[in-house]
Parts: sequence; C-alpha cells; structure tokens
Amino acid sequence: MSRYRIGVLLYFRSVQGQLLLIKRKRAPNAGLWCAVGGKLEMETGESPVECARREAFEEIGIELKDSDLLLRAMLSEKDYEETGHWLMFVYEIKKRLSSIPSSIDEGRFNFFNIGDLDELEMPWLDKLILTDKLLDPEGEEFHAIHVSCQEASNEGVVIVEESIGGR
Repeated sequence: MSRYRIGVLLYFRSVQGQLLLIKRKRAPNAGLWCAVGGKLEMETGESPVECARREAFEEIGIELKDSDLLLRAMLSEKDYEETGHWLMFVYEIKKRLSSIPSSIDEGRFNFFNIGDLDELEMPWLDKLILTDKLLDPEGEEFHAIHVSCQEASNEGVVIVEESIGGR
C-alpha cells in the first residue's frame, strides 16, 4: 500500500505581478516550468508552514514570515507520475520579489506574465490549478482539490471537493 508524501508549492510574484516559476532539471517534472516547492521533512515533524519557509530560503534565498504565506489550496493527488500519492499544501506568497533569483541545482527561474502561461510547458495540473483557481487577483478563497491521475497520460479526473471564502 502506498502512503501519501506531503509537500508544498509556493507561488511567488514579482513586484509587477508576474509569476515566478522554475524550469526543473530533474524528476518529477524535468524540463517543465513549475512552482517552487519541496517535501516536508517528516522525520523532524516539520509543519507545512515550516516547510514553505525552509523551501523559500533554500531555493530563493528569501526569509518569509508566517504572515507572508496565504494557504490557497490543499491538493491530494492519487498515483502522480507513478510516484505514489501526494498531499500538497499550495501557498500564494504575499511578499513580492524585485528580481529573478539565481539558478540552483534544481533549475533556473524566470518571471512570466499570466497571459503567457498557456504557451509554457508546465505540468497539466499546475496549469489547471493556476488558471482555474489561483490567478484571480481578487480571489483569496481556499480550495480542497482531489485528483485521480491516469497512468497512461498522467492526466486525470479533477474533483474540487470544496471552495471556501472569496468575495
């Protein structure tokens, strides 16, 4: 039986409102533009907020306060890329970036205008969540989303279980 792995995704923006993504060099999602993120250190009992702050510092070199984090979604993925099940805490980062971070071992960063996302090579689920749930400039609602991925295409059935808040 496969257990859930737990991780975070962090969506940063520039001071001009552009979205920061990383072009990953290695699996999962090698060669694709993705959000900053990583896995919780389960053995230490790290919380999702602690993980988000750690990943922001390790990958971008920025220190975040808890108040910089806005939890926008909790995403459960069944059988993602045949790596097992994932439970992802998806954060929008309130602190804006003034420059593109330096490249790291995992890949290189760039800012993108929201209108350019359709043309980017991104994981299908990241693109779906961004365009359908997170990019509303007025939105602050929280979404609980479950995805059952299909092995052949790695696309799946998306079930939005609940959306809370908003205007």
